[in-house]
Amino acid sequence: MAHSGLPYFPGLVFGLVISLWITPVPAQDNGNRDFPGLDAIDTEEQLVIVADEVTYDAETSTARAVGQAEAYYGPRILAADSLEYDEASGRVRATGAVALRNDDGTYLFADAADLDITFADGTVRQPRALIAGGARFAAVEGRRVDDRYTVLSKAVYSPCEVCFDDPTPLWRVRAAKVIHDEQTRDVIYEGATFEVEGVPVAYLPYFRHPDPSVERRTGFLPPLFGEDSTIGYSVKLPYFIELSPWRDLTITPFITSSDGPLLEAEYRAATENGFYRLWGSGIRNTQVSDADNFRGAVNGEGRFSLGGDLGWGFDLNLASDDTFLRRYNYSDNDRVTNRLFAVQENERLFAEANAYYFQSFREDEDSETIPFALPELRLRYRALEDPVLGIATATADLLHLQREQGRDVSRASGGVTWERQFVSDTGVVVTPFAGARGDVFLTNDDPLIEESPQARLDVRAGLDVRMPFIAVNDLGTHILEPVVQLVVAPNQSNQDQFPNEDSLDLNFDETILLTGESRFAGLDRIESGTRLNTGIRYDFTAENGFGVEAAYGRVFRTRDNTDFSATSGLSNAESDHVGALRLKFDPYFDVTARVRASDEDLNLERAEVYARASYGAFSAVGTYVRIGEDALSGFTEDREEASAQGIVRVTEEFSAYAGGRRDLQNDRLVEADGGITFENECCFIDFSVSRRFNEDRDANDGTDFGLTLRLKSLGA
Repeated sequence: MAHSGLPYFPGLVFGLVISLWITPVPAQDNGNRDFPGLDAIDTEEQLVIVADEVTYDAETSTARAVGQAEAYYGPRILAADSLEYDEASGRVRATGAVALRNDDGTYLFADAADLDITFADGTVRQPRALIAGGARFAAVEGRRVDDRYTVLSKAVYSPCEVCFDDPTPLWRVRAAKVIHDEQTRDVIYEGATFEVEGVPVAYLPYFRHPDPSVERRTGFLPPLFGEDSTIGYSVKLPYFIELSPWRDLTITPFITSSDGPLLEAEYRAATENGFYRLWGSGIRNTQVSDADNFRGAVNGEGRFSLGGDLGWGFDLNLASDDTFLRRYNYSDNDRVTNRLFAVQENERLFAEANAYYFQSFREDEDSETIPFALPELRLRYRALEDPVLGIATATADLLHLQREQGRDVSRASGGVTWERQFVSDTGVVVTPFAGARGDVFLTNDDPLIEESPQARLDVRAGLDVRMPFIAVNDLGTHILEPVVQLVVAPNQSNQDQFPNEDSLDLNFDETILLTGESRFAGLDRIESGTRLNTGIRYDFTAENGFGVEAAYGRVFRTRDNTDFSATSGLSNAESDHVGALRLKFDPYFDVTARVRASDEDLNLERAEVYARASYGAFSAVGTYVRIGEDALSGFTEDREEASAQGIVRVTEEFSAYAGGRRDLQNDRLVEADGGITFENECCFIDFSVSRRFNEDRDANDGTDFGLTLRLKSLGA
């Protein structure tokens, strides 16, 4: 009976064990789906043959197995319609749907085979090989040599699947000879022709590549092609160098038709206690700048353990000038951050030491006025965690900011917070809390602030009361929870005598509505004065997965608080209205909207919408943001922007995507992109088009065309 691949072993067969003697043995099904019964037979250094029918000719010393015949030698397995073992010559001959599994996991299929007793040497007729990763070979004739090589004559290599109606793969390599080295895991070609849809496109007398089971190997990576209105045509030719199993280097010549060549390099390493990565790019040309003016950028990261809960690391981001990253399509960031840090973290303690260096590419920012932070120290210690006494946390902070031009600031802070939760029999949750913090500032080179040390103290106490209501009906589960939070604190009327470095930008929404501490983002400002935080939350969950989350609230004070900017929504005695609504129905959509409306006429001061949708072959994400001007944060006019990204799977192999970002306030498109992707089991092709709309010296409006081509299994 003919069969394809490796046959299923029947429930009841007879076996023949041939080493120095021949003994019939029954085979048992041990649950191995590919080769049942293999573990039931000791195959070490002996040939084992099992089949539906086994005969032995004593005169010729020949054993013949017919009907789902299988032979085992160590980890190697040979299967065929029929097997014949010649004891005198020590040869095993197989005919009809031959399948050989080598000890490295590769498979060889053929119409017939003549092998030695170990299956390490021999010849096969019409071989087809399958190696790890799904790559396939087909040939007229093949040989197994030295228990290491599979040598195929007049062979074809391709990972592409073919069907009966279209037997030509998308791409393949024809060669007079193909050698698979199982030890080095190389595929070697002699007289190779590369074909696309059966059409020859390239010829190489000799080349080699790692087989698909190799994850990392020195060699060229897929090239990247592009065309940009600013830098012209471009190509990247990355060359990967495996320095060791834990270290590698990628060198990428980046050739542009307008600017000439750039050079990129990336070094990666895994150490005994962590990892790090360093990347750099640079150019020296006359088209964009003076011949002696080098332009470039570096970035990197590292994370390392010092043992236990101690660690350290770094983040590196630097560029030679304000347009290099945008001109060569590395990044659109207009600010970058460099950081060196050490950290300790466990269940009760979080301690961190940081050093920061910032670089700005904005036209209105002078790098000499941007501070360098060294050190920034933060400590959070859970000093008490008791069901009766409550939770107490101690904090300590130290910061020094140094500028080349402008003020220098040093600040030391220390504080403690406490809270204890009580739950009544009726379900009311009452949480009293209290806190205190002291700060000392030392400021230099600011004519508006005294240079002598300045100190302040912040104390507060409060009560948080929540009353959740839960209802379950045919529609689903409903939770309604009103919250009232009273915070009692003295008014701080002299905060202008302290510098403000970290509390300039504030986004007042429902996420910081109910907080007993300061709503400022940093420590330079204190939210003083007595206030009443009020809110209500509603959750609904249906059995089909549909859900609704809603929240609304306001803050009420005894008087205005001018420490907040006039456009923050928190400066008046009655704050702006804040609310949020989320609708979700996995996996089809998830939409979240946040709004802030003025306290008097309900004018929309801030709005944010984040949406995700997916249905069938289509998926998309989108955002909308509207923010009013806030001079304290550095924005002197309103901002309104929308962006969207979508992808549709046209077929199993083709996908199309598009996206863009638009400045609605100034009615201009900021950026747009789109492309087509083709991917199957043997290749990945991506053609993209993107355009940016900006005027910034030598990184102006530009359209970029990109082409990425990766032939799967052809290299590692």
